[in-house]
Amino acid sequence: MKYNRTGKVIDDFYVAGSEAVPVYLLNGPEPVLFDAGLTALGPRYVDDIRKVLGNRSPAYLFLTHSHFDHLGAVSYLKSVYPSMKIAGSQRTNEILRRDNAVQLIGSLNQEAGVSLSSLYHGAIYDGPFEPFDLDLKLKGGETIELHSNCHVKVMNTPGHTWDFMSYWIPEKKLLVASEAVGCEDGSGYIFTEFLVDYDAYLSSLTTLSRIDADILCQGHWMVFTGPDARAHMDRALDQAPRFLDMVEKLLKEEKGDIEQTIARVKAVEWDSKPWPKQTESAYLLNTEIRVRAIHRPMDRTNQERIKK
Repeated sequence: MKYNRTGKVIDDFYVAGSEAVPVYLLNGPEPVLFDAGLTALGPRYVDDIRKVLGNRSPAYLFLTHSHFDHLGAVSYLKSVYPSMKIAGSQRTNEILRRDNAVQLIGSLNQEAGVSLSSLYHGAIYDGPFEPFDLDLKLKGGETIELHSNCHVKVMNTPGHTWDFMSYWIPEKKLLVASEAVGCEDGSGYIFTEFLVDYDAYLSSLTTLSRIDADILCQGHWMVFTGPDARAHMDRALDQAPRFLDMVEKLLKEEKGDIEQTIARVKAVEWDSKPWPKQTESAYLLNTEIRVRAIHRPMDRTNQERIKK
């Protein structure tokens, strides 16, 4: 099945706060959270977590990567659950030490908060994003025991970002892979979500596709269960080269003009989609990065031909 709502998905697994920018909750003797969404939605995440855990605290919060809409509410959640350990990539920790990165994360969360204020009639947290420290700095390959019959296996899966981590809980057949497996927007279209390197993204996606997951969590909107988890993996693998071919074709038609190519990609992926959807500025930022990542090797090839 495809779940595009908050609440219980299956067994002890839940979507908290917002299906668009979720926090995932796995209940058990040592409850854990995955990702921390947007700063403005902090109270909504906590409300949904408390519906499941009551006064209990999550033991861990695992972060997939350092984008603003995946760690925006970390400090808010930590203020409510001070004993909770924050886990993420060593690279994420390094990014959070950079003033320019923290400023960008903060400004994008502020912009998202303005949009959400009208959607939720002001019933959101209006405080700023606050930087934080990681309690566990992950490299990939670690196994973290939650209890005797539940373990989190950490997987280094770069491509969307260089600091990207996916999390596999084999006893639950649960895979939290976020944008490493693309992102279906609800219409059936899958966004191919490489931002730093297409080949690395495809390699990580291929690795993840070999996992026999019964529950597959992408970064936004959808959780897939049963056969739909397998189907999403197959479709994401099929979509990746299709997106690459489309952008390469548009770049050739626009004679390498980045801005014109971005506009044409946006017309396919963003303009016709109904709200709620990714903010325009965030979409344009990500799409410029994707287009430039494809343009660079094409430009190098052209330069080599000229030299010959």
